[in-house]
Amino acid sequence: MRDANASCCIQSLFSVIRYPFLLLLASLLLGHLATAQTTPRTLPPPAPPVAPVPTGPLTLQQALQTGLRQSLLVQTGTLEVERQRALTRTGYDLPRTVVDYQYGQISGPLGDHSLNIVQQSALPGLYAAQRKLLEGQVLTAEQRTRQQRRDLTRTIQGTYYELLLSYRRAALLRRQDSLYRRAARAARIRYQTGETNRLEQVSAEARSRELQNRLALTLTDIQVQQQQLGILLNLGQSAAIDTTANAIAALSPTDTLGLSAEANPTLALLQQEIEVSRRQTRVEQLRRLPDVRVGYFNQTINKERGFQVAQAGVAVPLLGGAQKNRIQAARIGEQAAEAQLQYATAQLQGQLSVLRSQLTRARTSLAYYEQTALPQARLILNTAEKSFRAGDIEYVEYVVNTDPAWQIQQAYLDQIRQYNDLALSLQSLIGSDAQ
Repeated sequence: MRDANASCCIQSLFSVIRYPFLLLLASLLLGHLATAQTTPRTLPPPAPPVAPVPTGPLTLQQALQTGLRQSLLVQTGTLEVERQRALTRTGYDLPRTVVDYQYGQISGPLGDHSLNIVQQSALPGLYAAQRKLLEGQVLTAEQRTRQQRRDLTRTIQGTYYELLLSYRRAALLRRQDSLYRRAARAARIRYQTGETNRLEQVSAEARSRELQNRLALTLTDIQVQQQQLGILLNLGQSAAIDTTANAIAALSPTDTLGLSAEANPTLALLQQEIEVSRRQTRVEQLRRLPDVRVGYFNQTINKERGFQVAQAGVAVPLLGGAQKNRIQAARIGEQAAEAQLQYATAQLQGQLSVLRSQLTRARTSLAYYEQTALPQARLILNTAEKSFRAGDIEYVEYVVNTDPAWQIQQAYLDQIRQYNDLALSLQSLIGSDAQ
């Protein structure tokens, strides 16, 4: 009978111990499952299999796709997103369970055993807030990766168009060199027949060599730019491009829209940092709440078993000044993030206004060259060439008359370069993300 009563008491004690502990674990587990079910995925589904690198000359779109796919910088950003995403599963991280065991003369002259198990945990709301904070950090990492993609896109586009213009400059120098070579041969024949003096021949040869030197420098620039583009695309070699492509950057209808966080990764990143700061403040506020403690104690007295105790309590911080300061620091962080967003928005709005004004002026200048200056340059070259062949003008006069035409064509290429730089900067501010 006594053994039956002891067994009943032991079972009752186990019930008293087990239920608070199980209730706490169940509440934490249910909170975790509820959050896991309602938390959306922060990353898109896995990308399709990587396409092979295009062979032959690359178009601008192919160069962008290759660069964004193979860039080590973008891959590093993607891995950082995955790292932050893995950390979201650490939001529900319970403190370690404390298990203490003693053996010795605890309550009498005989050797007794003592076992004490204690588990401390914060309230479920804190773990949910920590999970949301970690999810916000995932979104921050995604925005940083988006910003890296936008910067890489801008760099690839700029290098591609600069390489196209270098090919145009080389073609212009070849045409100029071809004409001056013919003029130099004609001047040499005239000198040999006594129709002109030595100065004209020397001048013709000097100008021809100067053009050859400028052409060689331009060809060297092309090789360097091909290497730079190959590095940006992570090809392991120089990149060949489609030299027949339009050298003027095209603007899409979306590039005329206003500035917004949806299109500008810098503003989107700053807005996300504000949200992370708010979630950090919420976590610090919840940390002021007491922790819950449950435990189980089992001991023998003079080797007699059945002495058990269930423990339940709270852990309350007696001195809360440190946590108050952490909350204050988190709120200041919110204010700093909001001020940074306001500053960046004002700066980018100013840049956008200046870019649009400069782009309008550059577009007007391009129209002038295409409609007026270039036709005049071609007319000057054709007229001077016919007059020189007919013997109506000397070589020096031919050079003097044709030099403005070459300068006009060179200035046109310089104007294209300026226009491209402005157009790409505008796209970087308000254009759509490259795929």
